[in-house]
Amino acid sequence: MTNQITLLEQEIMSDIEERRELMSWLKLLCARYGFSTTDEELFLYNSIPIIYSIREGFIQTSFQIYVRELNKLELTIDQVSDSIIIYHIESTFPQFKQYPDADKFNKKVNFFNRLGVFYKTNPLEISPKINTESNVGFKVLNRILTDFNLDKIPEFPDPGSRYSLAEELDKFLLKIRNTVAHGQQSSIVVKREDLERAIKLVDKLMDLVFDRIKTGFINRSYLK
Repeated sequence: MTNQITLLEQEIMSDIEERRELMSWLKLLCARYGFSTTDEELFLYNSIPIIYSIREGFIQTSFQIYVRELNKLELTIDQVSDSIIIYHIESTFPQFKQYPDADKFNKKVNFFNRLGVFYKTNPLEISPKINTESNVGFKVLNRILTDFNLDKIPEFPDPGSRYSLAEELDKFLLKIRNTVAHGQQSSIVVKREDLERAIKLVDKLMDLVFDRIKTGFINRSYLK
């Protein structure tokens, strides 16, 4: 178990470090190359979707690493926590979210045949598909943590501080990212301080998610 925990930590920490280096590089670009006012505005405006993609990529990668380490344990269905079982079933059988039309008999037969095989499969191979619902907002992030029976992230992570992760993520980072990504005409002007604000948010969220994955693995929260 010790070696597995160490490997889990090393892989996620390495991923975090790479993402931090990229964000640091983005932060220094303006000062380093002396962009014209127009070029700087264009760069900063498009930097927010990049920062968002760094964050969403981290969510995907970190949980895929976690799933890979869980699968190495060769757990059975009877051992795995109910929340992970539900996550895995919904990932494997989307019919549970949208059942086949009543007249599509063959699809129903195939569905129940696969379901029968599923319950006979040991050890359980947990699905690495992480459903980010296109936008990893604050609620979606905590839903993913709950799927893996991990502790949720509080909206106000720092005692005594009014720094709201929900506000920063949903009404700042996601709002700008969606506006730019969808090609909407907008009066939003992104400044260097906004880029720094986005980097601070992603940096904090990576640490919070990593801490929950690491703690959950050590404490075996993946078990019933």
